[in-house]
Amino acid sequence: MKRILILLTTIFFSCAEEKGEPSSTITVNDDKAKMVSLMMKSYVDNNFDASIVSDDASIKFNNQEMTKAEFENLGNIHHAMFSDISFPDGWIETVNYIGSDIKNAGDRYKESYGEVWTSQWSDWSGISKITGDTLSNPSFFGYKWEENKIVEIQAIFSDDAFNKELAIYLEANKE
Repeated sequence: MKRILILLTTIFFSCAEEKGEPSSTITVNDDKAKMVSLMMKSYVDNNFDASIVSDDASIKFNNQEMTKAEFENLGNIHHAMFSDISFPDGWIETVNYIGSDIKNAGDRYKESYGEVWTSQWSDWSGISKITGDTLSNPSFFGYKWEENKIVEIQAIFSDDAFNKELAIYLEANKE
């Protein structure tokens, strides 16, 4: 009898629990993270496949906006300038922003409710084909998803050393 009473009490309280609003979730090594990893591996292998990026994606590297075609061409430019390019996975996570904390954040943040972003922190490096210098750049990439397409890319990194190298490269390749 005691067991039946405990069972009935457990069932009663389980049914009486309020169902809360869904919470935002963070996943690591999920399908979207794996797609980003494969895309960046294709960049390193000089066979850049950005097919997961929407044709009209908003792409911004620091303050420079670019088209998908310009984004895809970065691989060609980088491989013309550098050898031994490395861009390890680093830390990749995907966040589904569905929690009440986002919904009630106010201002521009409340508009992020329902968005899905994959974030990647990594260290890019390459050896200059002109100077022989090794450049290394800690970087952050944010990829906003709609379904299984990236519709926005935000990249943040120091570009001082790269811009100097680019100027040397362009001067050396004047026609």
